[in-house]
Amino acid sequence: MLRLLGRAGYEIHRSRSSTWVMGKKPCNELVREVNELVERIMSEEEEEGGAGSNNCNPADIQGIANSVVNRVSSLIPSLKDVVDEVAVNLEAGNHVMLLGGPGSGKTLILDAIYEASSNPLYINMADASAAGIEDLVIEAGCFDIVLLDEVDKAKNVALSPLLQLLDHGGRLRVTKSGKTTVIETPWVRAVAAANPFNPRLRASNWWSPLMDRFVPIEVPQPSVDEIVAFMGKVANTEMPSWVRELIEKYVDVITLRKAEQAAKYIAISMRRGRGEDTIKARVDRILQTTRRLVTREHEE
Repeated sequence: MLRLLGRAGYEIHRSRSSTWVMGKKPCNELVREVNELVERIMSEEEEEGGAGSNNCNPADIQGIANSVVNRVSSLIPSLKDVVDEVAVNLEAGNHVMLLGGPGSGKTLILDAIYEASSNPLYINMADASAAGIEDLVIEAGCFDIVLLDEVDKAKNVALSPLLQLLDHGGRLRVTKSGKTTVIETPWVRAVAAANPFNPRLRASNWWSPLMDRFVPIEVPQPSVDEIVAFMGKVANTEMPSWVRELIEKYVDVITLRKAEQAAKYIAISMRRGRGEDTIKARVDRILQTTRRLVTREHEE
């Protein structure tokens, strides 16, 4: 659908959680064109008897790699070697598992791959079910790379359709309501992210089968210097000197996502003329609360 809209002159914009389409035409004309495309896709699927399309193409691994290296290494330089290893393995036809603790940059890499890919399929395994994954795969139809986040939090049964897809050369057979759909994506590659140190690992009995299908790549924790520099880049503002002090104080719970939140909060607060002591106290309180909640979760 998105591919056809792109060919028709529409602008396609993606983030990891959303996809939106922009067209500079009268509303009634946009509605008519979209309805025609939907009818065309439905008629083609009825004729072919399955999902997916022979017009789908393998991922441009080299193009994705160049884009991801440029973006990720500009934010966290120490991740360049990790991204290079991901690219080499994908080009070799291997699936990749990024292994690292919270805040190491695993999701940052997945986000960059998502934005650089033509037809990515993103699945957050923390709340995914086998039926939900099958529905996502059928709905996507055409995808060139599968991105799996938070695999360590996956339910055992949710991994079944993914293992089938990876085991059988990108082929998945799904039967729902008496109708069988066959997904054929022989070129598909998967990049997964997991925290192997998660004490509440739910899919522990799947760990060996998973690691047999993926090449493990360790993602190192960024240094304090890198986190401070990262905050300045994402907020497009030089961080106050006290930021380093807070990062060092809460380095055990600070993730890149939390660092980005704090950086943007600091930047907006400074623009509004708030005093640095007030800003520092509030950021300290945010990180203190984060540590308390994380500690409580681990204890439970």
